[in-house]
Amino acid sequence: MTIGIATVLAVLAARLGVENESVIMMFLLGVLFTAVFTSSLWWAIGSALVCALLFNFLFTEPHYSFFVYSPSDLMLLVFFVATGIVSGMITSRLQREMKLASENEHTAKILYRIASDFLSASGKESVVRKAEALVQEYVGMNCKVFLGGRQTVPQSFEISGASGMLGRLELSGTRPSGQKLLIVQAICAQLGIALEREMLVTDRERIRMAMEREQQRGTLLRSVAHDLRSPLTAISGAGNLLADNYFRLSDAERRKLASDISEEIVWLSDLVENILSMTRISEQKIVLHKQDEVIDDVIGEAVKHTERLLHARHFHVKLPGEVITAPMDGKLIAQVVINLLENAVRHTPPDSEISLTIHAESDLTVSVADTGNGIPDAIRDHLFERFVTQESDIVDGRQGLGLGLSICRTIIEAHGGTISVSDNVPKGSIFTFNLPMEETDE
Repeated sequence: MTIGIATVLAVLAARLGVENESVIMMFLLGVLFTAVFTSSLWWAIGSALVCALLFNFLFTEPHYSFFVYSPSDLMLLVFFVATGIVSGMITSRLQREMKLASENEHTAKILYRIASDFLSASGKESVVRKAEALVQEYVGMNCKVFLGGRQTVPQSFEISGASGMLGRLELSGTRPSGQKLLIVQAICAQLGIALEREMLVTDRERIRMAMEREQQRGTLLRSVAHDLRSPLTAISGAGNLLADNYFRLSDAERRKLASDISEEIVWLSDLVENILSMTRISEQKIVLHKQDEVIDDVIGEAVKHTERLLHARHFHVKLPGEVITAPMDGKLIAQVVINLLENAVRHTPPDSEISLTIHAESDLTVSVADTGNGIPDAIRDHLFERFVTQESDIVDGRQGLGLGLSICRTIIEAHGGTISVSDNVPKGSIFTFNLPMEETDE
């Protein structure tokens, strides 16, 4: 078609009196357009020869003959053929280079998308599924990824990482070639990097958890050693004083020493109970024995357990006017109330007020309010975590392990409830927990 258009234009130009040197340029354009449209060297050479024959047949003397009598026309034809062939070769090569550049750009975009898709995948199974989906999307073939050692098959590709071979990717069809082969190899390389990353993340998380457990163990041992020293020293001193000076002491002094010893023993018993509870919670061995419990009985048991600590405080209990029952593990809920009352005693001075209030509406609500110094902002957000304590100069100097509130939260959440802290205006704090009044399906 291009040769036909070039011939028509050449004939028109000749009839307008254009010289042969200019007419032959029309045929040269035909050769160039043929090379551009076909992107083929052989088409360009063929069109150059055909155009030379047409020019010779139509425009050289004698007309309508393939003989050439004029040396200038012969030289013109020779240079035309050479120029046409060279121009066609250059044009076809440029076309191929442009096509190759376009294909390379397309491949680069695909490789970029593959790398981006692997960055968004997390977890070994997710990474493997992502690789299989990418092969299906960009190669159009089904595949299966096998991790670990596996016998090589012709349609398999090795997945390698810094630590060696991680697995193989097996295709369901024939082995691809060209751009598809490059894409499969790129997917295997990115899959190896992603698997190595997941292995590093897993190892780092395992190391972090081990370090955290070791840190908590060390903190527990230091705290236990520190907190046991004070009550044991007090018990030993009171016992020695009572034994060495029994008959020289008055009845009131002996009762006071015995009471002090009893209080220290109760505090030690509670400390050991909290440590055991924390151990069961850490090992996920906490077991609930739920049954309908009378709220008055549970609260009464907790108050009885802490009455020796509360004797120096103005303590008030407000119970519902009717008998209320709720599904709970009575022993564990009593321990929650005990921990909250002990926490209130620990952080309030003598003669301060502590109140225990119970409401029963849609949920069972239990509140322990004190008039201490409140919760510092520095620990408010972490108050129910382990080993969180408040520096204080209050009363008996017992700091505690910082386990009580963490144990309270775990027990309450195991019951399907919530626990929180708020300010007691104008002074102090209010710890409140809620429990469902009816059994919930877990």
